[in-house]
Amino acid sequence: MNKKLIAAAIAGAFVAPAAFAQNSSVQVYGTLKAEYGFVSMPDHGTAGTSFKNWDGLNSGSSNIGFKGEEKLGGGMSAFFQCESDMRFLSGATVAAGSLCDRNSALGLKGGFGSVFVGRWDSPEKLAVGRTRLLEDTGWTGVTHMLFPESNRVLNSINYHSPNFNGFSVAVQTTSTNGASNQTAEGKKGRSNSFNVLYGQGPLNVALGYTKQDDNAASGTIDGAKDTSTSLGASYKFGPATVGLTFNQTKVDADGGVLGDNFKRNAWNLGVIYDLSGANYVWGGYTEAGDIKGTAGGADTGGKEWQLGFGHKLSKRTEARIGYARVSNDQNGDYTVGGTAATGMRLGSSSSVVALQLFHKF
Repeated sequence: MNKKLIAAAIAGAFVAPAAFAQNSSVQVYGTLKAEYGFVSMPDHGTAGTSFKNWDGLNSGSSNIGFKGEEKLGGGMSAFFQCESDMRFLSGATVAAGSLCDRNSALGLKGGFGSVFVGRWDSPEKLAVGRTRLLEDTGWTGVTHMLFPESNRVLNSINYHSPNFNGFSVAVQTTSTNGASNQTAEGKKGRSNSFNVLYGQGPLNVALGYTKQDDNAASGTIDGAKDTSTSLGASYKFGPATVGLTFNQTKVDADGGVLGDNFKRNAWNLGVIYDLSGANYVWGGYTEAGDIKGTAGGADTGGKEWQLGFGHKLSKRTEARIGYARVSNDQNGDYTVGGTAATGMRLGSSSSVVALQLFHKF
C-alpha cells in the first residue's frame, strides 16, 4: 500500500475525533485534590492500645464530570450534568462510588431560570458554601462540625431563579420514591429546602432552610421531621475576605415524644488574606455547641481552629500547607477531618498538618 495513503489514514484517525470534540457541546471538567496529613490523636484507642500519631492520604472532594447544553430556540436550552467522585486516595481502602453519584441532573433553562431533576446539593448546602469560605471536607474541613445535615439529595426536583440585581432563590423538593419501601401508611420521607442569596460587590448574604418530613434522615419514624437553618454573610475588605456562618440543626426522631431528639447550634468564622504575588494565608474557627435533648447532654460540644498558607502555581493549580486542631468538651467526640475514631475517648483532642495540592481541569 502507498506509504502516503497509510500516513493519511493514520492522521485521519486522530483528526476526526478531535474535530468531533470541537463541535460537541459536551465538556469534561473536574477537580483533583491530594492531601498528605500527619495526624495526632493522643487519646485515641481503647485501654492498652495506643494510636497516637499516624500519616494518611486523602483525596477530599475530588471529582470528574461531564456536562452539555443544546440550544432549543426562544432563549431556552436543554442541559445535563453527570459528576462522579474520584476517590483515588482513601487510605487503605477506596470507598465504593458510582457514576453520577455527585451533582447530576437533566433540565431546561432560559430567562426564567433553570428547572431540573436529579441528584443535587440542597439549596441550604449551596447557601452554606457561599459564606463558609474554607474547605468543607478533607483534613482541614469543617462540615462535620458546622453543617451535619449537609445533603446531596436523591430524586430531587429543583428550581434556580435568575439573578435579580444581586438576589436569587433556589427551591428543592423530592419525589416520594422511598415510600414504596415502607409498610406504614402515609410515610413519605420527602425533603424540602430553599435558599435566598444576595451577592453584590464585596458583600454576600445567604439564608438556607431544609425540612425532612417523616424523619427522612433516619427513615424510621412516621410524622417526625428534621430541620436545619443556616444564615451567613461574607465581605471583602481589600485583600481580606471574611465569612461568618451560623447553623441550627434539629432532629425529631419520633415526633418529640420519645428518645433521640436533639438540637445543636454551630458557627464558623473564616478569613482569606491575599499576600503579594500569588500567595495567600487563610484561617478559621468553628464551634459546635452542646447537643441538647435525649440524644445529647452537657459538654458535648467542640471547637476547631484552622490555619494555612497557599500559593497559586497557575490559574488551575494550587499548593497549600494547612494545620487544624479539634478540641472537645468533656463529652465531645469530634475529630480532624471527621475521621472515624472507633474507641476514641470522649473529650480527647486531635490535630493535623496537611500538605495539599489542588488542580482543576
